[in-house]
Amino acid sequence: MRYTIGGHTISISGQADADLASRLPGMSVFEAEEAANDEGRIMLDANLTLPDCRWHHRFGLADDTMECRFGTDSEGVYYYAFGDCGLLRFDSRQPDKVQCSHLGDPELLRYALWTSYAMMGLHLGALPIHASTVVNGGRAVLCLGESGTGKSTHTHLWVKHIEGSYLLNDDSPIVSIEGDEVVVYGSPWSGKTPCYRRERLPIAALLRLEQRPENSIRRLGTVEAFTALQPSCPPSLAREERCLDKLVDFVSAVISHVPVYRMGCLPDADAARLSFSTIMSSHHAD
Repeated sequence: MRYTIGGHTISISGQADADLASRLPGMSVFEAEEAANDEGRIMLDANLTLPDCRWHHRFGLADDTMECRFGTDSEGVYYYAFGDCGLLRFDSRQPDKVQCSHLGDPELLRYALWTSYAMMGLHLGALPIHASTVVNGGRAVLCLGESGTGKSTHTHLWVKHIEGSYLLNDDSPIVSIEGDEVVVYGSPWSGKTPCYRRERLPIAALLRLEQRPENSIRRLGTVEAFTALQPSCPPSLAREERCLDKLVDFVSAVISHVPVYRMGCLPDADAARLSFSTIMSSHHAD
């Protein structure tokens, strides 16, 4: 099967897991409409064994019941170990290919596909960003923040109170650098909200949210903008030197083209109106 995700054609091949992947929520929306050259290949059900690795990042999945690890072997090949359930392998010398062993579990496979895209995307200039994304007037605003800071609440307040607003994606939109333009795409990964839109839009702003007892918003300078966006990128990529170098280049390119704001806010309609008026009036002024 071939899918167009983040402006790139990705093929997914294999047996049992490839069939399972095609039935995951949202995937059918992104099926490639016509034959195209594959820019990335995800090869499922591969026969992989785990070599000795240097581990850069350990994290939990499935409500932290599964310990996962991200590391490199002696040749610099990247591995993700999903507990005892399976492996993912990525060799940056072949940046268009990811291999993944049989997983069988839909949620784990969904995460593996997201991780696969992130590893290839770092080389394609397109990354999934942890954000809830709302659209108004043909431009998108990505709400960033730690889990529980109200990203989804804020975008849903836009949809409810700002005429013409709609949700593009509620968890992992794809931000892509295309020449001198930075754009955002919907993706098959939208968290707990089933919002799968096959759309490409210019970005009006990035908005880093914090819970505060009153509503306030300000535009960030370069250093603050960098630290606002970087934590919303796939976390393992910041733990290994070669990945970090590319990640720094990516984040720097994005913030050089897109305004970044920090907002302290309440979960109310006034917060949505304040961010909307500030971002959109600034855009028109520019």
